[in-house]
Amino acid sequence: MIILIIMVSLHRIKLITKPFWIPAITGMYLLLTDSPDPLVLTALIFGYIGDLLLMRSRKSWFIAGALSFLVGHLFYIAVFIIDSGGLAVFKEHPLLCTVMLLPYILFALFFKKFIGPNVSSIFYPAAFYLSVLLLMSYSALLRIWSVPSPSFILTFSGSLLFIISDSLIGVRKLKTKFRGMGTIIVVTYLAAQIMIICGITAG
Repeated sequence: MIILIIMVSLHRIKLITKPFWIPAITGMYLLLTDSPDPLVLTALIFGYIGDLLLMRSRKSWFIAGALSFLVGHLFYIAVFIIDSGGLAVFKEHPLLCTVMLLPYILFALFFKKFIGPNVSSIFYPAAFYLSVLLLMSYSALLRIWSVPSPSFILTFSGSLLFIISDSLIGVRKLKTKFRGMGTIIVVTYLAAQIMIICGITAG
């Protein structure tokens, strides 16, 4: 009974505070930098739109929210690619860039096998979203040669937390749920956004 009350209370707190998460992170970003990057701000805006859309329970709102987050990931990818030096990084470290991509490919294969036949009806959109998500983290990993260590560690760690958060959302929608799952999703998502922003400003 006590656990149920706590879970209901946390859910209500999340609903009340969720519209303020990204505005607060955006405010933090503006305080930490003297020259805000329009690409970063746009990524945050789409994250905010995604948050609002995912507050709705209908499937159409969920899809719209996922699309919004996907666009946000694309803008983060642009930021990270620019930070890493663009295509030059592949010319300078061709073998390492290839090796660094392998864990993401293995994760994608594992995730597909774990979800199983539940994803067959939405395989292509789910695969596309996962590909963009993993590419976002991979592009953050490519910054390893071009930014200070604190900036790299924060941003790359944030990208991994984003993978955890979004993967758990996929598991919850397509596979199964477990107690505390929602809390883990929220904590990893917020930590991801904060660490990515702190990492960008530390660069």
